[in-house]
Amino acid sequence: AQASVPIQHHRLVSRSAWPQPITMAPPTRLPRGILPDGISPPPGTDIMQFCRDLAESGATFAETFDRKSETFHGGVTTPVPLNGARVPDTMGGEAAADWRALPEAPLAIEEPFGPDYDSAVAAHTRLGQAKKAISVLNKPVEMAMRLRVQYKEAITATGTEDRTAWESRLKGAEAERDGCLDAATAIIMAMDKADVSDRTRETVQAVSEEGRFRFEDKERFGDYMLVLQRANQAIFADQNKLLQRIKAIKKGVKTSQVVSAPAVKEGDAAHEKAPDASAPAVKEGEEAKEKTSAAA
Repeated sequence: AQASVPIQHHRLVSRSAWPQPITMAPPTRLPRGILPDGISPPPGTDIMQFCRDLAESGATFAETFDRKSETFHGGVTTPVPLNGARVPDTMGGEAAADWRALPEAPLAIEEPFGPDYDSAVAAHTRLGQAKKAISVLNKPVEMAMRLRVQYKEAITATGTEDRTAWESRLKGAEAERDGCLDAATAIIMAMDKADVSDRTRETVQAVSEEGRFRFEDKERFGDYMLVLQRANQAIFADQNKLLQRIKAIKKGVKTSQVVSAPAVKEGDAAHEKAPDASAPAVKEGEEAKEKTSAAA
């Protein structure tokens, strides 16, 4: 007896029911890491073409450092002499070959404008230092936040070694953060009230106080970034006021110098004319003496 083979019935499926190919929409944003955070191409930019152009530009730039490439060092194969053996053409070339024999240029002496000018310039410089210190406070504060989140997770671990290590690192990060906050705040608080507005002092004090908050989420940390931004804006406004004061002092000093110069010349002229006015009186005195001697 022959074994019966089961007959498989295939159902006909229409073409419309076949799996359709997946079509992906063109990307509308660059992957993170290609451009710095916060910077994105203009709206409507072809992201794929942008990536191709960026790769081509990077490859072209890398060829300038490849010794086997024709574009290595811009096509210039002449080695650069050391120790001033050759003066570049843009700086005089062969005509300035004896540059060591040239006299040293005298130091430019800044014109004095008085103590008020010097005080305003020094205050403007200190404000710049404070603004620079505040602009980088986000790094130590964020580092302390990240370690705090990791330490919180380590507490739940069964072992104590990880917990002890994270606790030590967290204390070190918080100490570094507090030092940066104190340094940035001390610059503003030590300045004269005539140079720093109350708004700047309040915003900088808020930077120091809120920077010590136990951040555990990025949303709260984002609010702190706005505090840093307001502090920098307040410092920038005070810098503009100081800059206007510096310009006014310079203008006042230069104006007084220009006005006083003609007055000196007029005084010299009057002094020179004085002998001419007394000359007739001298002549009359001499004539009177001559008449007296003739009568005698």
